[in-house]
Amino acid sequence: MRALDWAADEAALNNLPLRIVHASVWERFEGTTPAEDLPEARAEAAALEEVITDAEARARERRPEVRVHAEVLPGEPIDVLVHAGEDAFALVVGHRGHHALVRRQSTGSVGPGIAERAWCPTVVVGDFAPGRPSGQIVLGVGEGTDADSAHVAFALHEAQARSDDLVAVHSLSRQETRHDPPGLGSSAADALLSAAVPARTALERGVVVHRHVVDGPAHHALLQAAQHADLLVLGIRHRHGMIHRELRLTHHAALRHSPCPVALVGVPWPN
Repeated sequence: MRALDWAADEAALNNLPLRIVHASVWERFEGTTPAEDLPEARAEAAALEEVITDAEARARERRPEVRVHAEVLPGEPIDVLVHAGEDAFALVVGHRGHHALVRRQSTGSVGPGIAERAWCPTVVVGDFAPGRPSGQIVLGVGEGTDADSAHVAFALHEAQARSDDLVAVHSLSRQETRHDPPGLGSSAADALLSAAVPARTALERGVVVHRHVVDGPAHHALLQAAQHADLLVLGIRHRHGMIHRELRLTHHAALRHSPCPVALVGVPWPN
């Protein structure tokens, strides 16, 4: 329900319609109108109707100005949602994080599975207790990130739409800090951050940008920054022509432990 609420708010923020999808493996095998003489079929159909009706009513009540369409589609959740999101602004799903879509089985569950395959940004909303808006969007900036990177554009858009500040974070690896002369690694990282989020672009968008270089593992730095964020935005690499992307340690850590929603945005693999 937190994911649904977030999606409704995002649709209102961007003046977009909201499409609510519930994937049903039952309907994949039994058809959209199960046999009336099977009690379990009638019970399943009633349960599906209740899920989607309640979700639609909740979204309409929360954001009356948003056009809402809700439907049950047959198939496995990841397959259904990836297909449904082909032309979407974003796919929004719930995730159980480091607590126990139904019971979370592993990092191979619905949210991460969609992020590996979806061609639009995937926003994963955990089961944290939502707090007041912080006024900050956190952007993870890694090697190869530049001003044309899709996750940079998404983060800038979100910051502009919410009138939030953008906090761009780059973490120096232990290898960089061990082998570079004092200050050299930090200088290169500063240059990377400036190239990824140019001051002129931020000024044109009306977004205040804070650039931070942090020593140590990226997931530690990003999770620390996310403690005071409305959204954590990360790029996820894919090779040209490949369907699956590569979820790395940073992504898994963010999905498990982030105290705010996480947006995973596909970006090309650097040449």
